[in-house]
Amino acid sequence: MAIHAIVLADENDQVANRIEEHYPLFYPVNEKVFLVRTGEISEQVAFKVGIKGDDRIDDALGVVFKLNGAYSGHASRSIWEWLDSGEER
Repeated sequence: MAIHAIVLADENDQVANRIEEHYPLFYPVNEKVFLVRTGEISEQVAFKVGIKGDDRIDDALGVVFKLNGAYSGHASRSIWEWLDSGEER
């Protein structure tokens, strides 16, 4: 399974609700960035969470990135544990 980052331009509760509905074991980095683990392509994720397609949430602006498995930086322990676990939270 790949990790996808959902990055919103602005906080959006409707998108957050759809993320939780479709990817209940997501990782919320903050109110505008979420990580999900799925075998889907980025476009499918964007459709499901409401930032693309006919079912798009009107004021939802964002992008979905498929992460390549390489990451680095300084972050909370919980995000590293989630990334390293290979499992959904």
